[in-house]
Amino acid sequence: MRLKSRLPLAVVLLVVLGVNAHGQLDQGQSPYVFHPNQEVRVASLPSVLADSTSDADVLAASVATAVMDRAICCDRNSALVDQLASITKFSLKELGEKVRGKQYLGSGSSIVVSDQYWSGSSVNAEAIVGSLLTQHPLLMVWSGHLYVVYGAVFDDYLYDSGANIRVIRKLLLIDTRFSDKRRYITFDRQTDDWNKVTGLLVLVITR
Repeated sequence: MRLKSRLPLAVVLLVVLGVNAHGQLDQGQSPYVFHPNQEVRVASLPSVLADSTSDADVLAASVATAVMDRAICCDRNSALVDQLASITKFSLKELGEKVRGKQYLGSGSSIVVSDQYWSGSSVNAEAIVGSLLTQHPLLMVWSGHLYVVYGAVFDDYLYDSGANIRVIRKLLLIDTRFSDKRRYITFDRQTDDWNKVTGLLVLVITR
C-alpha cells in the first residue's frame, strides 16, 4: 500500500436533522427556507493507493483512508492489520464487528474503535452528512465495489417549525484502486441507482 501526500479538502459546516437517503419530504411541513447544493467534505484526507485491485488490498487501502492514521491501518505493525487479514468473505458489517473494541498500536498504546453500519435501505441523509461534518469518512459498497465517501452535496430545508431536512444530491467517492482520473467519482442521486448501494460503515477512533 503506497501512501501519497495528504489532499487538502475544504469543509463546509451545516446543521441538524435529515431524511432518508431517498430524500422524501413531508408535504405537511410548515413554510421553509431552501438552501440548495450545500457541500461538506472531509479535510486533510490521506491519499492511499491499493497495492493491487484484489479485495484484500482495496479493503486495506480504503480503511487506511477512512481512519486517516497509518499507525491504525494498515502498515505491518498497525493496530488493525491482523483484524483485516482475518476477513475471509468481505462485508461492511463483518468489518465493523472485526475491528470493534480495544486495539493496540505498535507503540503499545491502545485505541477504541466504534463502528456504525447501515444497510442501503436504512441509511439516511443525517447519518451521512453528520459523519462527514464530524470529519469521519464513510465506507460504501456500491455495485459490489468498495468506496470511501469523503463528501456530499445536499439540499437543506429550514422550516419555520425549527426542523431541518436534508436531501442528498451527490456523494463524493474515492476508489482506492486507481491513482488517475478514475480515482475520484460521484454517486449522483438523479442518475445512479440507490438500490445498488448495499451498505455504509463509519469507524470512529478514540484514543
